[in-house]
Amino acid sequence: MNSLKLVVGVLALGFWFSSFFVWKYFDAHGLRTPDPQSGKIYPLDTHGSVIYLTFREHYFLYGLIIAGIVFFLLSVVFYFVGRNRP
Repeated sequence: MNSLKLVVGVLALGFWFSSFFVWKYFDAHGLRTPDPQSGKIYPLDTHGSVIYLTFREHYFLYGLIIAGIVFFLLSVVFYFVGRNRP
């Protein structure tokens, strides 16, 4: 169980850091105006800096964020479940 907790915790951190770096990459390299022809119509607002993503980029980024949250919540559950054992 301890190794499972460790793996889930590392995955949570990995997905969270990945989503952070992907977000920053998109912010630095994205289009500042929507381009329907290329499919870049999904806005990503970073403190007033708005760029536009494609469908795949949008769901890739938010998939990383959701995966990080899910693995974090799993690690919290594993922590409290393993803590109650004698």
